[in-house]
Amino acid sequence: MDVTETEPNARIATAFAAITGRVVALDMAFFRLLAAVNLPKSVAYFLILLVRSGDGWIWALIACALWLFLPFAEMERVVLHCILAFAISLAIYFPVKFLGRRLRPYEKGLPIKPLVPPLDKFSFPSGHTMNNLAVALTLAAHFPVLFLPAIAIPILLGALRVFFGVHFLSDIIGGGVLGAFAFTLAKAFFPLSGS
Repeated sequence: MDVTETEPNARIATAFAAITGRVVALDMAFFRLLAAVNLPKSVAYFLILLVRSGDGWIWALIACALWLFLPFAEMERVVLHCILAFAISLAIYFPVKFLGRRLRPYEKGLPIKPLVPPLDKFSFPSGHTMNNLAVALTLAAHFPVLFLPAIAIPILLGALRVFFGVHFLSDIIGGGVLGAFAFTLAKAFFPLSGS
């Protein structure tokens, strides 16, 4: 192999290592910032309950509300579209999660005990952020008034998962980007018009 062929690869590897190092440094700084916050127990318990709503059961309640307030055909269309977004999100999530194999903060020697249980072994991307954002954006596509909460709530729940020791900030950002991508794919496969 010619030296000139390996030189671009070495530059790419060096650049990737530098970017990765910066991301890790930012992750650690943000994590330490949140870890320094000491909340009263009553607030912490409320936030734990809130973050656990991101485990997915909240979507069943929303589907029931849709069933109560929408004509059946419209409710069925919205729910099927959300299920498609969730399925696409999961199809992206599992390969990325298990190829990356990023350890969670409490597994990296940080003095933190997770306050909420992780649903799987690895940290990147945040499946809570990814899946909730994909579904919430899909719901907002049908009901545009929900657009801002559809973005804010999954990101807030993701940030709380950083606070509770099971994710890094870049896990949340990565989950957000991938969740938006899953929504975009679901929207392409499932146009919003009834035709």
